[in-house]
Amino acid sequence: MDEIEKQLTEFEEYEEQFNPLQTSRAARRQRPRKKKDKRNGRPAPTLTDIHQMGDSGSSWVPSYAAALDPLHHERRWVIDSVAPFYRDNLISDVTRLVKGGKEANVYVCTANTAVGLDFAAAKLYRPRMLRHLKNDAIYKAGRQLRDETGKQIKGRRVKLALRKKTNFGKQVDIMWWINNEYSVQKKLHDAGADVPEPIAHAGNAILMEFIGGRYGPAPTLNEINLEPDEAGALFRRVMDNVALMLDLHHVHGDLSAYNILYWEGAITLIDFPQMVDARHNPHAFELLKRDITRVCDYFGRFGVTADPVDLTLDLWRPYMGRDW
Repeated sequence: MDEIEKQLTEFEEYEEQFNPLQTSRAARRQRPRKKKDKRNGRPAPTLTDIHQMGDSGSSWVPSYAAALDPLHHERRWVIDSVAPFYRDNLISDVTRLVKGGKEANVYVCTANTAVGLDFAAAKLYRPRMLRHLKNDAIYKAGRQLRDETGKQIKGRRVKLALRKKTNFGKQVDIMWWINNEYSVQKKLHDAGADVPEPIAHAGNAILMEFIGGRYGPAPTLNEINLEPDEAGALFRRVMDNVALMLDLHHVHGDLSAYNILYWEGAITLIDFPQMVDARHNPHAFELLKRDITRVCDYFGRFGVTADPVDLTLDLWRPYMGRDW
């Protein structure tokens, strides 16, 4: 946890100082002066520090990072985040950014032969991701904190840090979201769900199967217009996945046409950090209903008729009657 905390804290400092959205001279004048690091009294890193640390810490620089300005804050973040995958011979390069978001960026990687794939996707979480998660208390309700090995995190220090939102507490919180996505995605894939195969997990990064082709990623469903016959088949496939997730005690929590990929006539569900355990989260039913409603609304545009409330109850009633 200490090394992860150090890496995330450093990038957070870089991101704060060198936000690429702040390009005007007036904006640059408003940037904060160098601050002392509260943990050890070091001054916050300068542009020169970032350049030196980014290149001296690793002899390998992927082509995407090499194309960036040496002083760009993203350069070192990409290098450090994906370096464990390179060292483990899982990837040989990072070639381009395919998705940029408030919580995470997704990059295309050239996979090594041993992986069995031509390409992989590296999802890199931003240190400030928690600022952008709306109503995250809904997803945290009833959660069990676990570390990267899956061991449950207990203790008064952790609970106090989370409550007071200390630096350590923020790191625990971030790691919970990332660990949750990786562990759930692996569980779903092993059970036969239509999700990208997770390959590895290191710090703030998840390496997984890339859905798409040599010339670009698969589009999301919201970008696709479907024929009625195809829409009906895909709707049933999505609902089969929703049912399978519930069989495994999980509710996606943020399912919509925006996080379902479409490629060569098939769907792939993505983005699982907010997935909740239906056995422990008191909001699970409402989240399930919202997921199904969003799916029904999208497919309704292409002639699929379904009642989201009835579908939700059909799945929920037998689930609640189980002996866990």
